[in-house]
Amino acid sequence: MDYRTAKSACIIGAGVAGLASAKTLKASGIDCTIFEKNDRLGGVWTDGYLGYGVQVQKELYEFPDYPLPADAEQFTPGPDLQKYLEDYADHFDIRRCIRFSAPVKEVRPATRDLPGWTVTVLEDRKSREETFDLLIVCVGLYSNIPHVPEIQGLHDFEGGVHHISDLKSADLLKGKQVAVVGFGKSATDAVLAAREHAESAHIIVRRLHWPVPRKLAGILPFKWGLLNRLTVTVIPPYKTPTALEQIIHGPGRPLVWLFWRVVELLLYFQCRLGTNFGSRISMVPDEPAEVGAFSEATMVPRPEFYTAVRKGEIAFHHGEIERLVSDGVLLKDGTKVAADAVIFGTGWRSDYSFLSEQLQQQLGFADDGIYLYRQMLHPDAPGLVFIGYASTISNILAYCMQARWLAALIEGRHELPDRQAMIDEIEALANWKRSWMPFSHARAARLIVHLQHYLDELLTDIGVNHLRKKGIFAPLAEVFAPYQPSDYRDLAQDNWVEKELGG
Repeated sequence: MDYRTAKSACIIGAGVAGLASAKTLKASGIDCTIFEKNDRLGGVWTDGYLGYGVQVQKELYEFPDYPLPADAEQFTPGPDLQKYLEDYADHFDIRRCIRFSAPVKEVRPATRDLPGWTVTVLEDRKSREETFDLLIVCVGLYSNIPHVPEIQGLHDFEGGVHHISDLKSADLLKGKQVAVVGFGKSATDAVLAAREHAESAHIIVRRLHWPVPRKLAGILPFKWGLLNRLTVTVIPPYKTPTALEQIIHGPGRPLVWLFWRVVELLLYFQCRLGTNFGSRISMVPDEPAEVGAFSEATMVPRPEFYTAVRKGEIAFHHGEIERLVSDGVLLKDGTKVAADAVIFGTGWRSDYSFLSEQLQQQLGFADDGIYLYRQMLHPDAPGLVFIGYASTISNILAYCMQARWLAALIEGRHELPDRQAMIDEIEALANWKRSWMPFSHARAARLIVHLQHYLDELLTDIGVNHLRKKGIFAPLAEVFAPYQPSDYRDLAQDNWVEKELGG
């Protein structure tokens, strides 16, 4: 397909990725239609659980060309973020592109001979078909399908079994013995709410993970330790490591090992993970920190979580669930956790039911996700683009740069390699991730701190300087200062060509 001929785009989903895609493509002359199954925009931010919100500092989770208000709270609460997305849509006149309460039921190639996609939409209780040049999937990593693991004894349990999405108010917790299952952000949020409102609060953790404190050593915001190019050189090397990274992970490997052991020591003492701190329970993970940082449960916990565990306000149980019994949860080691309410903070599943089985096979759907060229395309499905299928520390930034890359492709500012080269790149990506990253059903989307490498790739493709720091101290800033959306502000704006390329 020649993307330069595209004139129209169907965008599935009016969350962060969908809004960023519409705003960017509109400026390139593409007629965008966003189909949103809900009656409000915002995706996962439209209706969260009790106390939900952003887990990173506000300057890391904002649109590069539309900063959060100066008085916005750090670690933006969910309702505030949803209002911010509404304001973004109004500021860039995106709302008129959105058709609400319009779930997409099926997509298929328009014809065998011509490019384009036919989309079947359920609207006003009627099914209708429309055809577009481009199909942009922006359903993200976390759809509205709760993930609850299969556990024996669900019907034997006499209490309430809930997913985190059911926790809308404290009423679900009051007077209850609550057991929360999971160890991601939503699970720790839920058990903190249970500590405050329930009779007792337990958390059951199958696999331990290294935390990312909001402030390293209680002083330095974590972005200074994670989001600079210095740290990027000492994480497990990217699929295409630079010459410097090859040296660091070759002859310099002992220093890399020492660096991460120091990091683990810092986390051990700062979060008091050992048995000699308060609770006498070890919360030290088995996996190295440099590998654990790429697990699906990577999180920035609220500071009070580990304090509450040490004080015994939250009962921490490390083990696998054998089954539910009438009055609680039985673990495989024989421990019984008394409970009359169980909340699964075990995440969500992505909903790709609108893609046919044949199309899913063409895209290479696997147990660990969809491996795509530049996290966006597959050569066997031309004109189908995924934006938002990337798990990073700064998702809004990643999605905005994906949209910019796609717009530049449509504008003819760069070209795709041939099919075999794209397939080779996809296979190399899959082999690299599977060789060391912990398994999850979304491993294919996981980038985390490799975001910097990924953005460098996208910018190099479109002929833009990937070194974004400015000023007299730019060389030092490139090494030590954190990267964040504001560094890409010029690139996100409609006149980016003039700002970046001088014409």
